[in-house]
Amino acid sequence: MPMGLSLLICDLIIQDKQTNKRTLVGLFDRLFTAKLPCVHPSLSIFVSLTSGHGQYNCEIVCRHQAKKEVTFSVKGNVAFQNPLQVVELVFNVQGITFRHEGEYWLEFNVDGVPVMMRRIFIVLKEKEPGKSGSK
Repeated sequence: MPMGLSLLICDLIIQDKQTNKRTLVGLFDRLFTAKLPCVHPSLSIFVSLTSGHGQYNCEIVCRHQAKKEVTFSVKGNVAFQNPLQVVELVFNVQGITFRHEGEYWLEFNVDGVPVMMRRIFIVLKEKEPGKSGSK
C-alpha cells in the first residue's frame, strides 16, 4: 500500500514543462465567506506518495466533520514502477458548494483505504459595523 507524504490545498499548481517541477500558489487551510451556502470557484489539491508498487485507484473525499455529508469527491489513478519512486498527483476541483461553516475533512483513499487526511475550515466572516458590503 502506498504511503502518503503530503496532502496540500492551494489556489493553483503550475508545472514547468522543461523540468516538470511544480509550484504551489496560495496554500491555505481555511476559506472565508460572507454567507452560506458559498460556492468556491476552484482549488487544487497536491498529493505526494511513495512505497507503492503497481497501479491503484485513488479518491479524494471532502466531508463536513459533524454532518458527514460529502461536499465533493474526485477520483483518479496512480501507478508506481517501484516502491522507491515518489509520485505526485494534482486534482483540480471547480465550483464547490460549501453548505455549512466549520470543519471539513479531505480524505485521500487508495483502493478504498484511507492513506491521509487534512482539515479545511469554512469561516463565516461577520460584517464589520457600519459597512454595508464585504469581500
